[in-house]
Amino acid sequence: MKTKEHEIIFIKEDVQKFVQLISDRNPIYQNLERAKDYGFETIPLHPTMPMMAYKWLASPLELQHPVIHRKQKCIQHKRMYIDEVYRAIVEVTDQFQRQNVTFIKQTLYLYNRDGKLCFEGISDLIVGGLS
Repeated sequence: MKTKEHEIIFIKEDVQKFVQLISDRNPIYQNLERAKDYGFETIPLHPTMPMMAYKWLASPLELQHPVIHRKQKCIQHKRMYIDEVYRAIVEVTDQFQRQNVTFIKQTLYLYNRDGKLCFEGISDLIVGGLS
């Protein structure tokens, strides 16, 4: 089961808020000149930042509370940058029930304009059920 594709653009302010939140002081995320000093054409995204795409996406399933985020894994296939358009899809890749709880594995995929996979964010959830 998948969501519809959504176009997402991460802007500089999003990156700055994110790295401040996680206390990453690397200057490549803060300003363009420092990013260029390190060989980037523009400001890159922090490797875990693409998981923030969930704020614009819904799960492909209706999840009943409680929703517990057990673990996540981020796989960066290609470096991602601010102000670029990415296509985002969330897919449920595994689902099973044990006793009164449902276990779900869902994967966030982000593709660049050329259709190349840039990021996979795998989340393992425990939920009270599905609607």
